[in-house]
This record gives sequence, C-alpha cells and structure tokens, in this order.
Amino acid sequence: MKTQGNSSNILKVLVALLSVGILGLGYYTYDMYKDSQKEQQVLKQQKEKVLNELNELKINYDQALQEKTEVSQKFEEAKSRIEALIEEVKKQKKITAGVLHKYQREIAALKAQRDKLYKLADSLRTANMQLITKNDSLNTNLEQQKQFNDTLLNKNEQLSQTINQAKILYPTNITAQGVKIKSSGKVVETSKYRRATDIRVCFTVPKNDILESGNQKFYVRIVNPSGTVIGSQETIEVEGQNIMISGSEDVMYENKALKVCIFVKPQDKKQDFIKGKYDVDIYHNARKVGSTGFELEGGIF
Repeated sequence: MKTQGNSSNILKVLVALLSVGILGLGYYTYDMYKDSQKEQQVLKQQKEKVLNELNELKINYDQALQEKTEVSQKFEEAKSRIEALIEEVKKQKKITAGVLHKYQREIAALKAQRDKLYKLADSLRTANMQLITKNDSLNTNLEQQKQFNDTLLNKNEQLSQTINQAKILYPTNITAQGVKIKSSGKVVETSKYRRATDIRVCFTVPKNDILESGNQKFYVRIVNPSGTVIGSQETIEVEGQNIMISGSEDVMYENKALKVCIFVKPQDKKQDFIKGKYDVDIYHNARKVGSTGFELEGGIF
C-alpha cells in the first residue's frame, strides 16, 4: 500500500512539471510570435520608406531631365534604374532585412550619382556660357574690323560664309595721298595734282596667328576722276575676272602687324594726274580686301 502511494505522488509531480513545461513553451512560442509580428511590421515600414525614397528620387530625376539638359542621357539611364527598383520592391511579398539593406545601398548610390550629375551639368553649363561670351566678343571684334572697310561691309558678310578667312589679310588704317619724291629721296605729301609725282597708298596688315609666315603680295588699283586706271596697268584675276591694277608690293609676313606702303607712278602725268577725287582698291590673294579715296586739288601752291 505504501508503494502505491509513492507512485501516485511521483505521477502527480510529473504531471505538474509537464504542465509547467507546456505553459512555459506556450508562453515562449507566443512571445516569439509577437516578436516576429513586430519585426515584420518594422520591415514593412522600412519597405515603405524605401519606396518613398525611390519615388522622391524619381521626381528629382524627372526635374533634372527638364533643367539639366546637358547630361540628360545620364539622368535618363538613372531614372530607368529607379523605376525598375520601385517595381522590384513592390513585388517583394515578404521582405528581409538583408534585402532592405541592399535597396538602401542602391538608394545611396543613386543619390551620390544624382549629386555628381548636378555638378557636371552645372560645370558644362558654365563652360558653355563662357564659350558664348567669348564668341560674342570675337563677333564684336570682327564687326569692328569690318567697319574699316566701309564699302566692303555687305560683301564681307557674304564672303565670310564662303572663303577661308585664314588665307585673307584684311588691311586697316588705309590712307592714300599725292606725294612728291625729291631727288634726295625725301617724300613730301601734297594735295596739288601738278606737284605730285606719285600716289602713295599705305595700310596696316593685321596680326594673324593662323596664316603661315612667308611672302605675301598686295596689289592696288587707283582710278582717277576721269575713270582711267593709272600706274603699271598690269592685270590680275579677281573672283574670276581680269582687272587692271596700278602697282603691287611683296612683303615678308611674320604673323604680326605690319605697315605697308605702295608707290604708284603715272604712265602719263598730264593725263593721269588731274583735279578731282581718286578711288583706291586693295587686293590680296585674288580678293578685294580694302578701299579708300582721296582728292587732288588744282593750283601749284
């Protein structure tokens, strides 16, 4: 009888211990379930945060495509990558911390790329503005040079599209007047046609860093008030036509500004040197590059 009583007590103890174990296991399982639910909620929130960041980035890149056109292709490529990531995140039914971490690295890389592209676009825009400013400055200088050749202004605008400017030297500071060359070689200016022995035409050849240095030849054509070409009366071809010239000069051009003077003697002074206005044209490389005029008066003194 005593043995049976002991067995019964032992059984009761085992049942009690088993009940406690089951309760503990149930509590532990319930606690684990609650932790899992909390973790899933956190992961869901982080997923939403990732989607929000990706959508904000997409908006940034959309704005950049409109404002930063200098690198639009790069922005377009990054935008396509963002759209693909958004779709990928949406399809994730049960996301993990590892996957979220991967997306967060992608977002960080896309933000860094966005900042670099913004800087690159701003740099390219600044460089472009500098080029525009330089171009405007060059155009202004070109217009100033063309003003020296009043009678050639319209023609220069047409020629600028069809000829290589580097091969043509357009002179500036063009002057022409009658001169008397004394037996000593001294040159004296005169406005009287009876005292003049020559016509002197002077001009400045501008600096040109593109044209190769070497011999360059300039021609002048002087027409007196009666329409006669005075001087040597040789002919040259200019733009497909043969024209009569008065004189020429060979100069050694070394890619820097150079003053040139050409003296023209009449074939017949009595017929060539008369009172009135004279027209002077200058030619270089078969192109008319400058014009001026002057007058000779009557009388001797």
